[in-house]
Amino acid sequence: MLQAAVGDDPRFEISDHELQAGGVSYTIDTVRHFCARFPNDTLYWIIGADQPARLHLWREIEELAKRVEFIVLDRPGHTWVERTDIPGLRLQRCTGHLVDISSTELRERIRGGLPVNYFLPHKTVEYIRKTGLYR
Repeated sequence: MLQAAVGDDPRFEISDHELQAGGVSYTIDTVRHFCARFPNDTLYWIIGADQPARLHLWREIEELAKRVEFIVLDRPGHTWVERTDIPGLRLQRCTGHLVDISSTELRERIRGGLPVNYFLPHKTVEYIRKTGLYR
């Protein structure tokens, strides 16, 4: 689906690192991989506004906070939470037009035969239809 969504856009690169690694995937392990692969780059990790309050539960969050800057996307029903209890944590709030739909709701719409055209890139919708995902 990622290939369908952004595969033709040269600004994006899709990695299958977590799939190739297999097993349980922890953010810190993925970040270590990309830090080694791109040692001179700044890494950003995109999360929803529901996650800052839960970051203290993430595996090795203090190391993770040193390695990435978190981009926090506003989500309906969640208020901005600034954290000061995790050393080195950098949060950048990303505001904009909020779409009040979850991935669960998208899958339910697809199962029910309802349109998702305005929520997903056209090529992704076509891929889902072609493969029968979520039916």
